[in-house]
Amino acid sequence: MTALLRYSLRARREDIFYISWTIDAYEGVGFLSTDNPDSGLVSVYCSSDYRDELESLFSALDLEGIPVERLSVDAEV
Repeated sequence: MTALLRYSLRARREDIFYISWTIDAYEGVGFLSTDNPDSGLVSVYCSSDYRDELESLFSALDLEGIPVERLSVDAEV
C-alpha cells in the first residue's frame, strides 16, 4: 500500500523557492508547502513510492550547497 509521506524540513529562507522549483521539476515526486518562511520551515509531501528519489534529490541539493535539514518524516493517513 502506498502512503503519503510528509517531510518536515528546515532550509534557508532564500533557498525555499529554488527547492520548491526543483521538486516540481521532477514531476510526480512531490510538492513543497511553506509552513513558516521566516524560520525556513517547510513540508514536502510525496508518495512512499518516490521516497528514494526524493532523498536523492535532497542529497543533490546538499552537494549544490543548498542544505536541507530533515526534521522528521511522518506517514499521513
